[in-house]
Amino acid sequence: MIEVEIKVKISDPNQVRKRFENKGVYKISLHHEDIYFNMPKGLRDFKQTDEALRLRKSIEFNKDNPEKTQKSNYFITYKGKKIDKTTKTREELEVRINEIEEMKNLLKMLGFQEVFTVVKERELYEFLFKDVKIEALIDYLPILKQHFVEVELMTKSYEDIKKSRRILFKFLEKFGIKKEESIRKSYLELIAGKLDII
Repeated sequence: MIEVEIKVKISDPNQVRKRFENKGVYKISLHHEDIYFNMPKGLRDFKQTDEALRLRKSIEFNKDNPEKTQKSNYFITYKGKKIDKTTKTREELEVRINEIEEMKNLLKMLGFQEVFTVVKERELYEFLFKDVKIEALIDYLPILKQHFVEVELMTKSYEDIKKSRRILFKFLEKFGIKKEESIRKSYLELIAGKLDII
């Protein structure tokens, strides 16, 4: 699958949240812990090839009822290099797994290098826009002390990328977010650039 994704930095998450709640449906809140890995030494460097390998622990909860039973899911995800100049569009393969620690140990035994863990607090909203279901996230990254909005569509073909990208930019315009505000860097890249840790 190809993930067409647009990310923008926002200064007023409460304002965006109100607009999202007026136009869409709040689905769930998420706490994500993403552990990134690089290839074994001597093989290709994901930092140079613009790829990513990630283990994710995802905890689901309702922001209006945080005491309610939480649900945890685990995933291993490969992301290919970005394939356009304005968004974070890239091929993605994600597999749900049952045991994250065992998978982490397996990768390390195979020589994969643990790079960094990115923690995100997220709110997921769903919209119907031009007969297309769009998922939008309001993200907060504690390490950056910044909020972001991410919107995405999944497509199976390269031919549909332009159409999906156009729909997402039009969708963001409804909330006063301009195309020029799009950020192509991943969260890991933003953190690395700010903290010089990778």
